[in-house]
Amino acid sequence: MKKTIQLLLLLSIFCANGKTFAQETVISGVVVDKTGVPLPGVSVYLKGTSTGVMTDFEGSFNLTVSDRNLVEGDSIMVFSFIGFEQQEILFSGQNFIEVTLVDDVQSLDEVMVVGYGTQKKANLTGAVSQIEAEAIEDRPVTNISNAIQGLLPGVTITGASGVPGNNGGTIRVRGIGTWGNASPLVVIDGIPGGNLDILNPNDIESISVLKDAASSSIYGVRGANGVILVTTKKGSGETTFSYSGYYGIQKPTALPNFVDSATYMELLNESMINAGRNPTYTSEDIEIARSGSDPNYFANTDWIEEIYKDYAPQQNHNISINGGKETFNYYLSYGLLKEGGLITGDNFKANRHNIRVKLNTTLMDKLDIDGNLGYIERDYAGSSGGTSVISAAHSILPLVPVRFTTGGWGYLGGQRNPVAIATDGGSNDFASQELTGNVSATLRLFDGFSLKGQYGIIRSNSKRTIFSRTVNYYSPEDGSLIYRNNYPNKIDTRDYTSIYQTIIATAQYQKIFNEVHDTNFLLGASQEETIGDNFAATRTNLASQEIGHINLGTEDQLNSGSAYQNALQSLFGRVNYAFNNKYLAEANFRYDGSTRFAKDVRWELFSSASLGWIFTNEKFFEGINDILEFGKIRASYGTQGNDQIGDWAYLDILGPVGTMPIGYENTIGYRQVVVANEILTWESAIKKNLGLDLAFFNNRLQLTADYFINETENILLTLPLPDVFGAPYPVQNAGKIENKGWEFQVNWNDNLGDLSYGANFNISDVRNRVVDLGGTDPTVGDRIRMVGEPLDAFYGLVADRLAQENDFSFNPNNSSFEADFPHISSDPVAPGDIIYKDINGDGEITLEGDRKVIGSHIPRYTYGFRGDLGFKGFDFQFFLQGVGKVNGYLYGSARHALISESSFPQEVHLDRWTPENTDASYPRLSYQQTYNQRLSTYWLEDASYLRLKNVQIGYTLPSPLTKKLRINKLRFYASGDNLWTKTNFFYGYDPESPVSDGDFYPQVKTLVFGMNVNFN
Repeated sequence: MKKTIQLLLLLSIFCANGKTFAQETVISGVVVDKTGVPLPGVSVYLKGTSTGVMTDFEGSFNLTVSDRNLVEGDSIMVFSFIGFEQQEILFSGQNFIEVTLVDDVQSLDEVMVVGYGTQKKANLTGAVSQIEAEAIEDRPVTNISNAIQGLLPGVTITGASGVPGNNGGTIRVRGIGTWGNASPLVVIDGIPGGNLDILNPNDIESISVLKDAASSSIYGVRGANGVILVTTKKGSGETTFSYSGYYGIQKPTALPNFVDSATYMELLNESMINAGRNPTYTSEDIEIARSGSDPNYFANTDWIEEIYKDYAPQQNHNISINGGKETFNYYLSYGLLKEGGLITGDNFKANRHNIRVKLNTTLMDKLDIDGNLGYIERDYAGSSGGTSVISAAHSILPLVPVRFTTGGWGYLGGQRNPVAIATDGGSNDFASQELTGNVSATLRLFDGFSLKGQYGIIRSNSKRTIFSRTVNYYSPEDGSLIYRNNYPNKIDTRDYTSIYQTIIATAQYQKIFNEVHDTNFLLGASQEETIGDNFAATRTNLASQEIGHINLGTEDQLNSGSAYQNALQSLFGRVNYAFNNKYLAEANFRYDGSTRFAKDVRWELFSSASLGWIFTNEKFFEGINDILEFGKIRASYGTQGNDQIGDWAYLDILGPVGTMPIGYENTIGYRQVVVANEILTWESAIKKNLGLDLAFFNNRLQLTADYFINETENILLTLPLPDVFGAPYPVQNAGKIENKGWEFQVNWNDNLGDLSYGANFNISDVRNRVVDLGGTDPTVGDRIRMVGEPLDAFYGLVADRLAQENDFSFNPNNSSFEADFPHISSDPVAPGDIIYKDINGDGEITLEGDRKVIGSHIPRYTYGFRGDLGFKGFDFQFFLQGVGKVNGYLYGSARHALISESSFPQEVHLDRWTPENTDASYPRLSYQQTYNQRLSTYWLEDASYLRLKNVQIGYTLPSPLTKKLRINKLRFYASGDNLWTKTNFFYGYDPESPVSDGDFYPQVKTLVFGMNVNFN
């Protein structure tokens, strides 16, 4: 009987459960992001219940819900995922739901990468700017410095060119703080000293810039010029295979236009007459050139067109595999970059291979082990004469043919044939292999306390081979040899090896006491060592013109070498404190010892302190929190150092020197090449910063503003000593520079249904000036170092206008016309020459008394504006970048005509002064006379510009079309860089390289087409 009752009970339970199963509803759907890409791992649950599931790799879900918990028109489904806004959808009886999650614009909890760790953005008291990977993804940039240009306030990048493989710009953080090495410290995955421009941009997860003392003083001696922290990607989630690639073309952003042969001959004759000399060419000669009847001696060659190709190809391919689970993650990637050259021939080109393996694992729930291995193999090539082939194209007669009618290279004397040099003159080949290793272990001993040890190594081996091949020119008449370039041929081989190693140990303790006292303590020590060895060998008269190898050289067998070594030991620490999430404080210190200084002055302490106040967390702000969501005031003060000087400046150093031959043999002697300065010490920087962070309208609108003053003192200077000293003057700590300015950044991100959009604008102002020169006189030239003025400012005359005929009076005593305006007495001034202002009012113009600071190459303002739109599968981004209040100076054949045998007229010179063209833009042409071309305001260029740095449009295919092929994302796009520029800079050159004589590879504009595909 008992068993029967039990059986009946079980049967009744089964039946009840069967009834329950019968009253269940399955709701299916898919979750995607704003571009239509499926999102795996999204939490989907019915609000008020424990019923929930996670989306699979294709973003799909199937949620089974009891009908008792599901009320049509009342039940709410919740979709949440890290990095996206949580979304709630009212259930109205639908069986399939497609949900689009939008990015979470509430970024105050965003984690920022700082020195030796991370911090919440809301709790930062220092000046830190950060960009994520999406800011540089899919742009046709070949290096990081070009990629971040204009994206980060306070970061200025100048001097970039388009030369393949070596086109990185010069990075400055908040101005130039020294006339030594002013480059910021680069830290890659916690290891200082990496090369930013050879990283694969596709491997980057985030880039942070530490700009004030509060954020960067923990790097002490290395952080005076700012710190750039690069974090590479790591694996997570289920295994994903990704490919991204593009193919496109490059073209110069600007090139000069030179006149044709006949016009050149006419202008040369005019300039000869203006200089009081006889014309060079007859009317018959000019007609021969115009008709083209003598292509050997009166050709009409456009050398700019001949030296440049129509375009250069560029392609980039990246593959990666990443994934992992809670205790093990992996990321593996390979990147290939190929750049073609714009210069004729096959010399200018570059290739780069990047391999990265990143592994992370957790053992026993307490020990985190991270391994990061990178390998970079790159090579780039150019002409044996570098970019001199470009300057040669500026300085050769248009009458010279590229080739004679006999097929030989054209040559009429005086100048090298640039096409011949670029094609047959040899090559400059550089190849490098760099291995970076980084392994760390973090042991979490108890709640909040961890110990971390890290070892890093950077090992590089590079080789440069310069093979200068002889170029022969033969007469088109009898075939005889008339001239040679690069004779005898020559081979120059150089080898560079270096190894950098560091060990870093840190202890960190984080604890919140009584729910209001948030503390974080960091203490660490590090050891760094750099060793380098260089070797060079040259030989001439190689037996072969085809193969360049040192073993083939037979004469002038020379070699040389050099080596360097330095080390740095450091103790550092940081304390963070936050009270009740309102009052913030931070203190940093670093105690550095550098082998670059003598033992008595080797160690120095650097420190900083900062405070912050989140005033919106005060009770008196509660009423307006719906408008002003977040507000913080922060201030910092601190000191930092710079040891980027020679390794042995505190020691007396002997070096070899050549002496007179003895007995028909060369002899080698030794002399003192460095005089010791044992009290030489750090350049030190004092940094002050005041900042404000605001967030409005549910954090959709965010503003950041900073005001800063950076002062660098004890800058190395060579002070004059008595002439009887008899040796090179030693450097001393004497100079001081100040950079003062402000930064402002505003962000807006929002969504309107399926339309997502965002905008980011930043601008910064930096005013640079020299404060102290150690009592020495200013360094005077076209560039000057003078107290109170910007570093290396332009120093020249102030132009008034071009002189006219009525500015001269006839002197019957010597039967000549004399100028009625002040001028330099030795100048043979005439109508059409520049009139300069008499600055000191003494009635004459002198270089000593009438020059002044007329401009600076350091930009006052840098700015950028980035916008993006997303609608269903379409995306559109643009990026505008520019600089303001900055000057440039073009000289020599880049700007002037007929001042020498190698400066030729461009089309703009047709608007030169003549009696019939008195309102001209260029002074009168006067052969081999250069007094009109002295540096003055007449020749100073406005190098400000606004540039469409990037524009990109893409389309991501809907997931239902791709998921059958296990494709998680398939996107096609077109992207262009530097496609449009607004500037008043001289037409033929790019304002990003504002100081030049034309001897540089042009900046390029790039248009590419590419795709991204992710497989599960």
